[in-house]
Amino acid sequence: MFAYHNPVRVVFDSTLESALSALAHKGAILLLISHSLAQRGLVRVVRAHANIVQVIDSIAPNPELSALQALKSSLKPHDAILAIGGGSVMDSAKFLSLCGDVVAQNGALAVQNHAGSVPIFAFPSTAGSGSELTPWATIWDKAHERKYSLHDSCLFPHSAFYVPELTLSLPLLPSVHSALDSLSHAFESVWNKNANPIATTHALESIRLTLDNLPILAQNLHDMHARATQMRASMHAALAFCSTQTALAHAISYPLTMRLGLPHGLACSFTLPLLLRHCEEEAQRLLAPFQSRLERLFETLQIATNPCDYGITKDFAHAIFRNLNARAQNARLDVGAIYHEFINFCK
Repeated sequence: MFAYHNPVRVVFDSTLESALSALAHKGAILLLISHSLAQRGLVRVVRAHANIVQVIDSIAPNPELSALQALKSSLKPHDAILAIGGGSVMDSAKFLSLCGDVVAQNGALAVQNHAGSVPIFAFPSTAGSGSELTPWATIWDKAHERKYSLHDSCLFPHSAFYVPELTLSLPLLPSVHSALDSLSHAFESVWNKNANPIATTHALESIRLTLDNLPILAQNLHDMHARATQMRASMHAALAFCSTQTALAHAISYPLTMRLGLPHGLACSFTLPLLLRHCEEEAQRLLAPFQSRLERLFETLQIATNPCDYGITKDFAHAIFRNLNARAQNARLDVGAIYHEFINFCK
């Protein structure tokens, strides 16, 4: 027996104007937009199609709990949220969409006076986080070295519009790191205790598309076909892990981003070749055909897969594995063998 659910309406490979036309009668709209897209004049384009009552273009990478709480208290009344940007913008939109105060409580986030949420219309500008198709938001509290996962079924966006032209201004490293985040989502949904046939079908298609396409995109960032293909890979990965969650690669990554400042997509993906060597039998059967191609991809992109190359010491590695969060428990992997191999790489 298995269950699969995703209520998000997906519109793929639309033009920006056509996608924005869907917002014409949605009432007063709060616009969350990445600063770089606002600088390109996109706010003016959006205003021509929707009733924008407030614009927020100051969302920082890895959004902080305290900053979002302060921002939430300053919002004007609105009927919906339009989120245009990467994963940080999407996650912030989810936090702000909740009709209630979000507070840290007993090591987790809780919504006080929960009264649902306002609908989110998501326009991802990166091909990676998949937040536009999931009910989770990652919120950070660096002062206390905490990463929170905000989860509520009402956090699924209303609609996700995939407009490849929005990714065109993304530089090389963010483009690659976003794609690697998506690749991690796909692998993690296969070696997952919550794996199911629908999620696995999406995951395998995502892996295939990324391994075929990412080297092409890295060579030519203006290749619109490659941009659209990478968005499709990200979409399939999101449709996979929306029902499984992530697993060990992501659990390992969070302290690396918190402590070392590694970009999320890099932190959660450079361990994939190592983890793939220690899958349980069923996942190994499905993923083994990708092993050598995955290793070649990292070589082609000149991305190190040795933890030592990122300055991870044995003491830090011990601490990472000692304090793995709940996501690690989703992994159908030999965690003991992975731990020993990981430690042996470190100085």
